[in-house]
Amino acid sequence: MAVQFAQPFRFTEQQVARMAEAGLIHRDETRLIDGVPYRAGAPIRFSRAAYYRLGEMGVLTKRDRVELIDGEIIEMSPISPRHSACVSRLARLLTPRVGSALVRFENPLALPDEYDPQPDVVVVRARDDDYEESHPTSDEALLVVEVADSSLRYDRTVKVQRYADAGLPEYWLVDLTRNEVIVYQDPIAGEYRNARTYGLGESWTSMAIPGLVVSANMILKRRSQETL
Repeated sequence: MAVQFAQPFRFTEQQVARMAEAGLIHRDETRLIDGVPYRAGAPIRFSRAAYYRLGEMGVLTKRDRVELIDGEIIEMSPISPRHSACVSRLARLLTPRVGSALVRFENPLALPDEYDPQPDVVVVRARDDDYEESHPTSDEALLVVEVADSSLRYDRTVKVQRYADAGLPEYWLVDLTRNEVIVYQDPIAGEYRNARTYGLGESWTSMAIPGLVVSANMILKRRSQETL
């Protein structure tokens, strides 16, 4: 498949039949190979509209942790307890420090080329409708954070490139396997010009959130070990 280091979502015959009934695919042109729908020898690519239609129809449910990447529906890694704890610490850290901006958790970003990732945390500009009418785009995102353990290779290769391509100002990759945070800043022509790794006891200044100074301890260690 086109997307490296990620597993495709596996559909059932019943789900494929429902997609055909809704006109999202042509059943007579579609083959289900190991749970992946193919047409003309290649995995079917879904548009953003079709992807969200699958959710509205109940073909995809909240139990299905998936993302849309280059038109392919990809499974997200399971969430470990440490992963959840880290996201909670990020919530405590960022929410009171981003001014009028909004902090969103595990919600989609609408990026170019049918790419709708669901970052663990994203800070977006405030909008009157609180993003009820549409998901935030790359022009509205200030900071994206991914917490990685089993998904590290994917987050460090595919996602960093796609976030740079979209011009997202700042990307933090929290590496739970090495107890460090990689901070990517200043995207130019599809590449982050600044990328630095911070371990315990080290800190950095955000370029995207004015006045925000962060230590790796705030994210990686328990609250009792670091005052937020």
